[in-house]
Amino acid sequence: MPQLTTNQFYLHVANLALLNAVFAMSLGLISSVGQLSLGHAAFAALGAYLSALGALQLKIPPIFGILLAGIAAGGLAAVLGRIILRLRGVYFVLVTFLVGQMCALVALNWESVTRGANGLVGIPPISILGYTLSSRAQFYYFALSVFLAVLVFIWALMRSQYGRAFRSIAENIQLAESSGIDTSRYQVIAFALGSGIAGSAGAATAHYIRYISPDTFTFHDSVAYITMLVVGGRQTLVGGVLGAAFLTPLPEVLRGFAGVQHIIYGAILLAVLMFLPGGLASIGALVTRRRVRLETSK
Repeated sequence: MPQLTTNQFYLHVANLALLNAVFAMSLGLISSVGQLSLGHAAFAALGAYLSALGALQLKIPPIFGILLAGIAAGGLAAVLGRIILRLRGVYFVLVTFLVGQMCALVALNWESVTRGANGLVGIPPISILGYTLSSRAQFYYFALSVFLAVLVFIWALMRSQYGRAFRSIAENIQLAESSGIDTSRYQVIAFALGSGIAGSAGAATAHYIRYISPDTFTFHDSVAYITMLVVGGRQTLVGGVLGAAFLTPLPEVLRGFAGVQHIIYGAILLAVLMFLPGGLASIGALVTRRRVRLETSK
């Protein structure tokens, strides 16, 4: 992208799209075991605050803070997962929603640490081997590297025995249990890994925008990640990527339609869900089926 344009706004949107793709893919990892979290943004916020506070107060290098944030978010998710993953369906969704709201309240009211609604300012940018990623173009290459690393990791994971176990649990958890699969263990692993990746991505976001507050990661962000995953294609690895690439710049494209941009945005989402139930990732299969029908009719 930096080779195509020097427009700072376009580079900023590209960076956000890469980060959102990581968030959506990490949520897809949790979705791969048949669960859907409404508190995904809470783990991103946890990672962001931990890395920001570590850099501001303990002078921990941001690159290490991002790694530690992911480990801490994943560890907390593993502990919570042993409790809340016993729930199924809407009950799990509601509990994750409550967890997200509790984290937002802690960030807002624990002013001695988080500075409350004022947030944390002056967060240092990421520095690697003395090279500071102070510009949007420099951060782009870091975000692209993180995105590719997460994509390859999840791709390899889903092709392993863990991925096969995840898919079997999502398809039929009772049958998976009767086949000898420890469903609770695999669900906790998926929940911890997905939340850990979200924590690291949240920390990277904090060092990119260099500011974090209770409004940075909210319930609306959790819904946005779910929307990206569903619109892109929940059943595929690239679904979250396509959803993030499509929905991140869409509000900016519609910004000129003052007063009706939200209506147009909603109409576009409805159209995608109506005509592409499998998400944007199913366009190729849909085109192939129609081509086969046309050839058959001839």
